[in-house]
Formats: sequence, C-alpha cells, structure tokens
Amino acid sequence: MPNWKTNFNSYRMNVGRKAENLIKEMMEELGFIVVPFGYEYLTPEFANRKKLLQGKAGEFIRGLPDFLIIDKQTNFAYFIEVKYRRNGEIDPEDIAEIPESWVILVERGAISIAKADYVINNDYHEDCFNNLDVNYSPFRNKNRNTFLKYVRKTKELFD
Repeated sequence: MPNWKTNFNSYRMNVGRKAENLIKEMMEELGFIVVPFGYEYLTPEFANRKKLLQGKAGEFIRGLPDFLIIDKQTNFAYFIEVKYRRNGEIDPEDIAEIPESWVILVERGAISIAKADYVINNDYHEDCFNNLDVNYSPFRNKNRNTFLKYVRKTKELFD
C-alpha cells in the first residue's frame, strides 16, 4: 500500500519533469541549443531517493543545474535550473552557486527568471524575478510572445 510520502514524491517528480520539459521546449523555440545537464540525466541510476549519491562529489553532482543552454546567435552558454513551485516560493538553499546560472520558476500562470546568485544572496522575494529586460539577461532580445505562449501553457499543464 503506497504511503503519502511516496505519492507526494512521485507528484513532485512528475510536475518537476513537466516544468523542465516545458522550459526545454520554450528555450529551443527562443533560439537556444538545450543540453540536459542535471544529475537525473548524468547519473539516472542514482536519481531516486533510495540511491542518492553520497559524499562531496555526490553533493556537487546533485546540485548541478537542469540544463546547459547555448544561444545560437552569440554562442554564449548559460546554466538553467528549473523549479516548479505551487506557492511561487524558492528556498535559496535549493539553488547551487554556479557561474552563469539562472533560475526559472514555473507556476500555474507564470514563468519567472532570475540570476541564481541573486536568488541565493538576497534570499527569495518576488521582485528578484522581474528582470527579463536587464542588460545581462540572456533573454533580453528574445520574442516576448513566445514567453507569453508558454505562460499560457502553464495554465493547461498545472491545473
């Protein structure tokens, strides 16, 4: 008989995977090459809670971002960590300090983007995600209608 913890963990993995797939699709449409990069892809046999990698190397691997994205026009690379949160809140402890890393928060009806070090160093608050147009954002010259299209998709995916 499955217990509530098993069901909750399965639910979290399912919505997390949906959010990752949605963002992967959006990044490709925005003109990025998307390379799966998280530990779920690098060491899938150790991605379940019963077999998590241990030690400092294991901790490092578990903290790797979900994707490496490369802008096709500039060839500039960024790391992307995707988080689905029903309540829109991210614990800074959930974000690894990795250079050129961005956090994408997916919620029903919203997709928000922030530099990972901003989330880590300023503690989470809503304003840190309002920076699509800042000069250093990899998304500043991308089609806003594409973002809006995927925001609408969140309403279908996360009912």
